[in-house]
Amino acid sequence: MALFFHSDDVDRLIPIKDAVEITESALRDMISPSGVCAPRKRLNLHRNVAEGTFDTVLNIYAGGSASYGAVGAQVALHRKTIVGNTQKRPPFNPDQTELALIYDSDTGSLLGVMAHRPRDFTGVADLRTPATSLAGLDLFARKDARRVGIYGSGQQAWATFAGLCEMRKLESAKVYSPTPAHREGFAKKISAKTGVTVQPVDKPELAAKDVDIILCMTNTNVPVIDGSWLAAGQYIISVIGSNIELVKSGNLAAPRREIDDGTLRRCDFIVALSKAQAIDSQQGDIFWPVHDGIITWDKVVEISDVLAGKVKGRTNDQQIILYKNQGGQGIVDIALAKKCYDLAKAHSKGYEMRIEPRLNWWVQGGRAETW
Repeated sequence: MALFFHSDDVDRLIPIKDAVEITESALRDMISPSGVCAPRKRLNLHRNVAEGTFDTVLNIYAGGSASYGAVGAQVALHRKTIVGNTQKRPPFNPDQTELALIYDSDTGSLLGVMAHRPRDFTGVADLRTPATSLAGLDLFARKDARRVGIYGSGQQAWATFAGLCEMRKLESAKVYSPTPAHREGFAKKISAKTGVTVQPVDKPELAAKDVDIILCMTNTNVPVIDGSWLAAGQYIISVIGSNIELVKSGNLAAPRREIDDGTLRRCDFIVALSKAQAIDSQQGDIFWPVHDGIITWDKVVEISDVLAGKVKGRTNDQQIILYKNQGGQGIVDIALAKKCYDLAKAHSKGYEMRIEPRLNWWVQGGRAETW
C-alpha cells in the first residue's frame, strides 16, 4: 500500500541546513550513475477569458537516485499573467495543489503520494528553492562574507535570506524593491524574524554597494542589476528561470531576464544549476547571452560538478561569481519528498491507499493463457 500524506504534516521537521545537505547530495547524484534527472518541463495553455489573458502552466519535475532509494515526479499547476515588465497572478487564481509521486527505486513499488511541496522553516515559501539557492554556499561565497544586498521583497527573497541567516552569521543587509511599501514592510518584518538589521534603499544600485552576497529574487522580466555596480569578491545568487513558453504564446516579446550583460561579462565564471535546463528552456540569462556571443559555454560550470569536486569553486577573494538557480530539478524535489515520506512514516502521518496491482500479462507470461 502507498502512503498519502500532506507535506504540511512534516515539513517543519526539516531544518534549512538539513534541506541544503539533502539538496547538495541529490545534485551530486545528478551526474553519477546512481542518479537520473530530466529538465523541468512547463506546458503553457494560453487562455483568454472574461477575467483577462493568462497562461495555465503545468510544471513537471522528474528524477530520482538510488542513494536515497526513490524515483518519481512532481507535478504542479498554476496560472500567470504579465503586466508591464512584471509576472503576476491573474485576478482569479485557485488554490495551487502539487502532487509528488514517490516510487521505490529498487522494487518499483509506489511508496507514497505527497500533497503540496514542503515549505521552508519560516512557512512562507517552498523549501526546494532556498535550499537549492544556498547549495554550495561555502564553495562560492567568501569565507568572510557577512553583508547582503537583496533585490525583491517576495516569498523567495524572504525564504532565501532567512535561510542564509541560518547558514552564516550576518552583519547587515539592504533590500531594494520598486514599491516603497513593499521594501519597507519586508525590511521591518525580516529584521524582526532574523535579528539581522535590514535597511530598505530607494535606488537599486545601493543594494549592490558595500555588500558581499547579492540575492536577486524578483518577479521581473527585465534585468534588475547592472554589472557596473559590482565589486571584486561578490557572490550573486539569481533565481529567474525561463518563460520561453510565454514568448511563444505572445505574452512577452523577449525571454525573461534578471541579470544584465555587463554582470555576465564581469563574472569570473557562472554557475548553472543545469546547462541542460538552460538549453531546453532557452533561458534568458544563460542561453541567449551564449547564443548572442556575450559569453561562451566555457564560462559556465554546473553546480553538480563543483559539489562533486570535478570543477573548482572560488579560488580567490577577488572573483565575482554568479550562481543561476534557474529551474527546479526533479532529483532534488524527489529527494526532499522522500525525506518527507520517511518523516511521515516515522510520525504516523497520512493514511494508506490500497492500490491493487494489475496483472501485466505481457511481462508475466499471460499471453499463452490469453490467446
